Amino acid sequence: MKDAKSGIIIVLNGPSCSGKTSIQKEFQRIMMPELWVKIGINNLFEQVMPDIIIDTISFWQSSNSIRWIEKSEDAHGNPLVTLHVGVEGEKVAYAMNSAIAGYAANGCNVIVDYVAYDKAWLADLEKKCASFKTYYVAVEIALDILEQREKMRGTFPVGYARSHYVGVYGDKKYDLVVKSGEDTVSEIAAQIRSYITK
Repeated sequence: MKDAKSGIIIVLNGPSCSGKTSIQKEFQRIMMPELWVKIGINNLFEQVMPDIIIDTISFWQSSNSIRWIEKSEDAHGNPLVTLHVGVEGEKVAYAMNSAIAGYAANGCNVIVDYVAYDKAWLADLEKKCASFKTYYVAVEIALDILEQREKMRGTFPVGYARSHYVGVYGDKKYDLVVKSGEDTVSEIAAQIRSYITK
C-alpha cells in the first residue's frame, strides 16, 4: 500500500449507556461518502475477552489477573457494580489504544466509543495518538437518565454506570462537551461535525 495520509481520531469518552454507539452510527451516516470507522471499548476490549458465562461466573466475581466486578453501595445506599481490571486485562486496554492509533496511522478516520475506567488508560491513549489530529469529546448525561437507559437496556447490572459516572472523565480538558439526553443523537453528531470542520 502506498503511504497513507494519517487519519483523524475522535474519542467519545463517557459512561456506559450514555449514547456513544448511537452517536458513532449517526456521525458515520452524516459524514458519508467520507468513511469514518467506528471502533472502541466494545469491539477492542469487551468482545476480545473470555465470555462471562454461568459456568465461570464465580471467577469474574473475585480478584483475578483479567478483570472482575465488585458489588457495593454508595453513601446514599445506591448499588454500585465496579469493574476492576487486572494485569492481564490492562494489556488488552493498552493494546486497544495501540489499535486506535494504528487505524489512524493507516489513513483511517476513526470515531471511538471510549470508557476511561482508569485515567492511566486515557493518558496512554493521548500519548499514542499525539502524532495524529485527535479530538476528545466528553459525552455527558444526567445520572437519572443514564440509569433509566441502563435499566431499559438490561445488558449491564444496575449500578454499573453509576460506579464510573464521575471518574470516567478524569481531569482532562476536552475539546468539546456534548449533552446526551438533552440533545438528540442527530444534533450531537452535527455538533461534532461542525467542530471538526470549522
